[in-house]
Order: sequence, then C-alpha cells, then structure tokens
Amino acid sequence: MRAILKDSELLYPQDALAKFLNEFGVKQLEVERINLEDSLNRIVAEDIISDIPLPPFSRSTVDGFAIKHDLCPGEFTVIDKIRIGEFKEIRIGNGEAVEVDTGSPIPEGATAVVKVENTVIEGNKVKVSKKLSFGENIGWIGTDIPKGTLVVRRGERLNPYKIALLASIGIRQVLVYKRPRIYIIITGDELVEPGKDLDPGKIYESNSYYLQAYYLSKGYDVIKRTHVNDDKELIRREILEGIEKADIVIVTGGSSAGEKDYVHQVIKEEGKIIVHGLKIKPGKPAILAEIKGKPVFGLPGNITSTMVINEEVVDKYIDIMYNISSYRYTIKATITNEVKADYNRTTYIPVYLIKKDGKYYAIGMPFDSYMIGVFSTADGYIIINPGENIEEGSEVSVYLRSLDERPVYIGEEEPTLYPRGFRVLPFGSYIGLKAIKYGIGDVIVISNLYDSNFKGDLSKERNVIETGEGSEYVGYLEWVGLSKLVKDPVVKLRYPSVALQLMDKAKIIIPDTFHKDGKVIGKEKLEIIVRNPDIKKYFRG
Repeated sequence: MRAILKDSELLYPQDALAKFLNEFGVKQLEVERINLEDSLNRIVAEDIISDIPLPPFSRSTVDGFAIKHDLCPGEFTVIDKIRIGEFKEIRIGNGEAVEVDTGSPIPEGATAVVKVENTVIEGNKVKVSKKLSFGENIGWIGTDIPKGTLVVRRGERLNPYKIALLASIGIRQVLVYKRPRIYIIITGDELVEPGKDLDPGKIYESNSYYLQAYYLSKGYDVIKRTHVNDDKELIRREILEGIEKADIVIVTGGSSAGEKDYVHQVIKEEGKIIVHGLKIKPGKPAILAEIKGKPVFGLPGNITSTMVINEEVVDKYIDIMYNISSYRYTIKATITNEVKADYNRTTYIPVYLIKKDGKYYAIGMPFDSYMIGVFSTADGYIIINPGENIEEGSEVSVYLRSLDERPVYIGEEEPTLYPRGFRVLPFGSYIGLKAIKYGIGDVIVISNLYDSNFKGDLSKERNVIETGEGSEYVGYLEWVGLSKLVKDPVVKLRYPSVALQLMDKAKIIIPDTFHKDGKVIGKEKLEIIVRNPDIKKYFRG
C-alpha cells in the first residue's frame, strides 16, 4: 500500500507538532534525586533558589592588609592574620591592620584592602603611601548574587558552569528527570555497515550513528540501535520491542510511497498515525504516531532529512517533555548597550538574550572575575579583543550556554511587580530604556529618579529610606534610578536588595519595599510599561 502525500494537505513542522501534542499529549518523565557530580547534562525537575548570598561573606580579592581606607596614606600596626578558609572574630581600630589572603574574610571595621606589593613592611608595621577608596579590593557579601536568587530553573540542562554555581551555594543533590530511553531502528535493503565492502547499488548506513551520537551528547539513554532489512514482519518485531522497552521509538526509512516502504503500514496497523507528511524540504514524508501510548517518529531515510526532522520535530518533542526550550550554540544578536574590553586582555562579557520578531538582542553585563552567578545565569557571552569597544546597536556573535525565552521583566528591582513565570532582569532604568528603544521585553519598569519625563501605562510609588551606620554612603551603578540620590558613593551596587548586607558598615539609601526602618528622605515613582496583554490584569488587580 503506497502512501500518497498531497502537498495541499501537508503541515509545517510546528503545526504538525502542535497537532501531535493536542491528540497524543506529553508523556511526563519520572524524576530522581542524584548527586551533583553525576548531574552533567541532566535536566533539572525543580526550580533551585540560593539560600545564601554570593560571596557568602565579604572577602579580599588580593593578598594584602585589611585596613580603614580613610586613614591612608598612613602607618598601621598588624594585629593578626586571617588565612583563606578560616574565620576570626576580629575588629580593627584606627591605625590597625589584619593580614589577609585572596579569598580571606574581611575583619569587622575594615573598609579596604591594600595590596601587599603596595606596602612597606617593617616588623609589625605596614606603611601605605597612597590613598585607598572605600571597598577597594573587597568583594562584598551578596554583590555577585543576592540570597533568594533563582539560579537554576526547572527544565534547565545542567552544564559545568551551573554545576559549579550549585556547588558554590552548597547544593549536594539535585532533583532531575530520568533520562528518556530511545530506541533507534534503521530500515533499508540498500544499507551497509561502515567498514564493510560497498557493493554496487548500496550505501553506507549513517542515520543510526548520527541519532545515537546526537542523543548521547544530550545525556539520554539509547537502549538499542539496530538495522533491519525491508521485511515487514522484522520491522514490526523491532517496533513492538521498542514500544515495550523505551520511552520513544525512532524509525528511519520506509515512510514514503515506495513499494517496500513498510514502516507506515506497520505503524498504522499497530497504532495510529497522527501526522504523515510535512511542508518542509528535505523531510517531507515524516511520521508522527502513537502505538500503545508511546510516541513513534518515522524519519525519511535520507540522512539530511533525518537530521532536519530529528532536530525540528523529535528533539523538540523531547524538550517539551522536559519543559525546556531548544537552542543553538552560536547566534547573532544586536547589543543594546555599549560594552568595553579590558585594555590589555581578551574579555568575556556575559550577555542576556531577548528574542523579538525572530531577532535576538543582547544585554551586556558589568562583570568581575569572581561573579560566577552572573556568568552562569547569563545566556552566553561575547568575546572582545583587548582595548576594543563594541558600540550599542552593533551585531555580535553570542556563544550560547542556554536560552531562556520566557516573557521578561526588565528595569528597576522591585519584587512586588514580578509576574509569576517571568524571567526577571532587574538591571535598572538604563537597561529598561534601552529595552523600550529596541522594542523588547514584556514588562519594563523605569524610575522617575532616572528619567523624570518618562511616563508608563501604570505607576507605583515607594518611599526612599536612609538607614545604616557611619558617614559614608553606599550607592548604585549608574543604571539604577537610586544612583541619582547618592553623590560620591564609596561603593556602587547593582541591586538595592544587596545594600542591606552593608548597612552595618555605611549609610544606605533603599526603597521601603526592601526595608522599612529608617528616615524617609523622599519618594520614587516607578513607571511601568506592560507590553504583554495577558498579564495587564496582574498589575491592575
């Protein structure tokens, strides 16, 4: 029985997959808890939130001496040493210093670390000949990621970067989906195993090698890879064995209108063909089917067709089983903000990607080498040559590690405005205005402190609180609206929530939605643009 596929009745791959999902559904995989060291390429089955800030304590980024910065230049008496990995309850006074290693905790009272090479040491005395700024050579607690940050989302594939991040926040085991079991059947009398003599009219079999390598590279279980000739009963036997032993059966060849194309006949006899034929070249005679509650995919025998249909249909179905998005490894994107390289070194800049109308836009992030949170949660990175500046609006090549295509919130940090299920990029009004310029993002929040002329669809007021100790002020990166209220800050933070970690060391300016105790010094109005009509009711409610 020949299968005649009329072009007028064919579906595009995305429509075919939608029809298959509507009729057959998604077979959810079981879950298991495994050790972190065994989790490479596994798919996480729950959101993972950091219970600690990173760094978990304020730490030195150099070998040197922890001192009070406002007494420099000057001479200090070394009263103790804190080695990396140890903690001492030490509070330094005026004129005192504590020797520290790179990574050592900062003693109480210290506001900077002077590099050892910038000192003169005489006995227990250390002379510092230059001025230091507040926070110099200190990685403050929480400046990488705050406590409570979503670091890995459900459905995300674990890579070495995320595994390192999970270890850094103390995660020992992770809940993951069990690996899908895949059964690969290759059909065709014309096929010869690689390494054997090739007789006239024969070709070497390559589909099974591609499919096995493809799914092993993703960490899946290929429980069998077999080749059978064009014998209807042999094909039936292998398909039914696959149905019994595997979660997914993939068959190549035998799906078209040839005299010996038995695959579609067997599937129709044993189960149900939901889609036969796609509006795509190559790959037209593809099959999406169900037998005994298991998904069966029939791929054309041509190797390029097998590749196209596997990646456009089969792999995407598996991604839906995992609730993850498919992605490529390198893409072109438009950079929304200027980024600069180190003058002397090739520089990796983490970027977050947002998709609009089939085009990607990249937000480049300020970055320091200890910030594993930023580097790991970013979608990828760009590489910039020493001394090079990439201007806003330029096209860049992004090296992908993941791709999160959920609706996105961009702008000022304000957790009471975060819609459920959205990706949150709380990078301040500067990036929010860039999002508006390029037409990206679903919810954008701009502070009137940053741009008093900007008006949104909705607005939210919050009081601005002054609290903390000391005479010096913690401020914010120029991207953040609150940065306009702090002149000459001793340190600039990315997130208002992190400022709470430093309130025992300096004055902080913070919205009352984060901290209510303190002096009200003004108000801030957040102007809200809602581009996603599905969530406007969230804000109006």
